[in-house]
Amino acid sequence: MTSAHTLSSLFNPASVAIIGASSDQTRIGGRPVRYLKESGFAGKIFPVNPGRAEIQGLKAYATVDAIDEPVDCAVIALGAADAVEAARLCARRGVRQLVVFSAGFAELGDEGQRRQAELIRLGHESGMRVLGPNCLGAFSVHSGAFLTFSGVFDDVVGTKGRFGLVSQSGGYAGEVLKHAGRRGVEFGTWVTTGNESDIEFGEMLTAMAENPDVDAIVGYIEGIRARDSFIAGLELAQRKRKPVILLKVGRTQEGAEAAASHTASLAGADEVYDVIFEEYGVFRARTTEDMLDVAYSIRRGIYPETRGLAILTNSGGIGIQAADFASDENMSVPQVPDAVRAEITALLPNASPRNPVDTTGQVANEPPKFGKILDLMLDTGLYSSAYVCIGLIGGLPFLQKPLIDVFADVASRQEDKLLTVSVTAPPEIVRAYEQAGMLTFDDPARAIRAISALVGFRESWDRRVAQDQAGRPAVAEQPLLEPGRSFSEVESKAILDSIGVHGPKESLARNASEAAIIAGKFATNVAIKVVSPDILHKTEVGGVALGVASENAASAVEAMGARVAVAMPAAHIEGYLITPMLAGGVECLVGVHNDPLFGPLVMFGLGGVTVEIYKDVATRRAPVSFDEAQRMIRSIRAWKLLDGFRGRPVADVDALARAIVDVSNLACANADRVKTIEINPLLVMPQGEGVIALDAVVETRSLPVG
Repeated sequence: MTSAHTLSSLFNPASVAIIGASSDQTRIGGRPVRYLKESGFAGKIFPVNPGRAEIQGLKAYATVDAIDEPVDCAVIALGAADAVEAARLCARRGVRQLVVFSAGFAELGDEGQRRQAELIRLGHESGMRVLGPNCLGAFSVHSGAFLTFSGVFDDVVGTKGRFGLVSQSGGYAGEVLKHAGRRGVEFGTWVTTGNESDIEFGEMLTAMAENPDVDAIVGYIEGIRARDSFIAGLELAQRKRKPVILLKVGRTQEGAEAAASHTASLAGADEVYDVIFEEYGVFRARTTEDMLDVAYSIRRGIYPETRGLAILTNSGGIGIQAADFASDENMSVPQVPDAVRAEITALLPNASPRNPVDTTGQVANEPPKFGKILDLMLDTGLYSSAYVCIGLIGGLPFLQKPLIDVFADVASRQEDKLLTVSVTAPPEIVRAYEQAGMLTFDDPARAIRAISALVGFRESWDRRVAQDQAGRPAVAEQPLLEPGRSFSEVESKAILDSIGVHGPKESLARNASEAAIIAGKFATNVAIKVVSPDILHKTEVGGVALGVASENAASAVEAMGARVAVAMPAAHIEGYLITPMLAGGVECLVGVHNDPLFGPLVMFGLGGVTVEIYKDVATRRAPVSFDEAQRMIRSIRAWKLLDGFRGRPVADVDALARAIVDVSNLACANADRVKTIEINPLLVMPQGEGVIALDAVVETRSLPVG
């Protein structure tokens, strides 16, 4: 497990050698020398260049071996071939931390991959940690350790920012800092991971979570290669109540096995990240603007306790927009109580006093009333945050000071509320509103998304406390599944039956005549399904017939056998499952997809093929607790169909939750071998009548040899 201690030489080295150092401060080898000198770095600086006796006023050394004092960290600013030899000398010298700027490694074909493999070997054998290659390095403004050639030095030197940035792209990390300065967000700890030959994103995330100089973490991800360190970093940040904002790119990538089942098709590679981010309370930014808006809002240190949002504007149209955006972000807009409504009307007779509250242009004549109305709303206890729009009037010379004073008074009285405002004015006027205690945004959508993000952080932290108190859900003993198998429906249902998820009363017919006999024993029409471990989607090959009368069962089986033989002539047919048609209930899907990186994921949604179209599903990492299963069920948009929608019977949601738990436990017990588990449909009967697995698929993968 990575800790801040193992990477301390990156953030706070006692000494730094710059290999490939230059007297030219504009060159890659010259910049880190200049940065370390000008940043107030308290450690020793050792420029290394065999062609120089002195570099930027410092004694230069021919090689790292020539330095007669301990070298804590070394920076390599050489070509790829020379970088490997320099790394070899650093490993022999006992350097603890190596930062490799050089490109020309694994990103450039076979020869580069061989170089990178050698770099990895040197680090592993010596215990030297390697950042890069092909990276822009790292810096900490708190120690003055600028181990980078990025041009952002002049933007951040002298600041004491409490944000940490971890980025898999060096160029993007520099862009973020440029934009962040304009938004008033200061990064004090900054790392680019490059090719991640050794130190990877998850390790740096963990180090940031442990770092006392970092209060909030921002990251840019192209792909995670080490699950355990990534999860450890997210969990540690959650426990330490450090907000995490991540921009993950590659949203359109599909999983390689997307066509295998409905469940797998819903678990594309990118969707899995959403599951992990939800579990650990990460805000997933869609754009750099999105990322920095949330980081900017964090500066206040106010994390609203509820999703209740007060909306106060001088424009009815903007208020309506804000209410729509609040709905998009799962914020609530509670109506103002009648008594408070009456007070607002008494103050401004022409106002619309509900929520959103529209003061109209009348408030421009009496700015203090604007603050009074905001106070009245916030004092109800219904709202933990507010969005206010004053637009153009906020920039009018004769209204600037009165409105700024009004907001300063409100902010001083409502210290636990997150207050945002949209004002159209020059930058210096906007800053005055910020200094009065308001967060400023150009439009309501950005403000409300940021507010929702901060509420989400608090909800995540509170959820972690509750989970820690409850402990991890106990996983009962489960059967081990045979690896490398595609189980038939009959076999799959037998597996589910063994964990308490039962199917209907049904029988297997080997041929048409047996089908007629079995169907005749049921008092209702029957469903007939072909049974074969080779056929995953029976409907696609004509292998399902519904509502068949008993006298027609034999001919239905004969016709089905002929269809299947044409569609899949090589399929091994075990027989035909005869099941009585069941009335009532809601068809759902419960499934498991085993993600190559993050392991078994359990999914829930409505059943049938339309689930792939609407993607109205809830997904969690297995195992899930009973309470979490209940939250999954209630989180989908179609939840109302299970909750007595328009007179329907209320479904047996407790039995459904238990089935989700049982399936997730089975998946966990077989995490090394399960490929897919899918119950579709799982018929959820009315309250007290349980659930019935009408169809099931279980697939396992082969275990690694040895």
